[in-house]
Amino acid sequence: MVYNINLFIFAATLCTIRNNKLKTRKMETNLTHEQSLALINEMILRAQNNFQKERKYPLIFWGYTTAVIAILNYVLLQILDNPYQSFWLWCLMFPAGIVSAFIDRRINRTVLVKTHIDRIGGKVWKGYTLGVVVFLATLFAAAIRHQSSEIFLLTTPVIMVMIGICEFASAIVYRYKPWYGVAALFGVGAIGCAFLPTDIHFIVLAVCMILGFVVPGHILYHQTKQNHV
Repeated sequence: MVYNINLFIFAATLCTIRNNKLKTRKMETNLTHEQSLALINEMILRAQNNFQKERKYPLIFWGYTTAVIAILNYVLLQILDNPYQSFWLWCLMFPAGIVSAFIDRRINRTVLVKTHIDRIGGKVWKGYTLGVVVFLATLFAAAIRHQSSEIFLLTTPVIMVMIGICEFASAIVYRYKPWYGVAALFGVGAIGCAFLPTDIHFIVLAVCMILGFVVPGHILYHQTKQNHV
């Protein structure tokens, strides 16, 4: 008797779970075209709001940091007896990365809802970081293999191209049109490096970081501030 009751309860539970799954699937498949578009637009709007909150500080931080190091690199190239020693300045990017990670962690605590679009946007820049590491490792390996330092002439323009690609991808992901202009700025800067002396590459990089990171970062900061007023 007890066995039959337990068997009946178990069968009833399975039927309930199955019916709930069918209802959920039916609700998902019954979304109209307008409802689907509204849901997508809501996700994009929320991602754009998160973008304004999250990206302003990293943009300002990395913009100023990279611009200052690039300008110092240019100055040291002019005054050092061994100009190649100036490139050690870029090791400062490692502690800067630790500071940036700390900033990102604090910002992420203030974001209540993370959308799938937010995650895609974050992966774009993580891919950029990994790409820079692989690119620099390839340059060093090629320089050692061919006993030549001329290959390092490509460093600044290629990194600027990579930044431009990430900005272009961010413009698509967040539907943020000003980012198309920023992507074009880095592309033009990279092409311009091909016609300029190597030391001037750092001035071009500094200008692009100020116009492409610092200025948009401050604009996002003021927009966020006005939205909270």
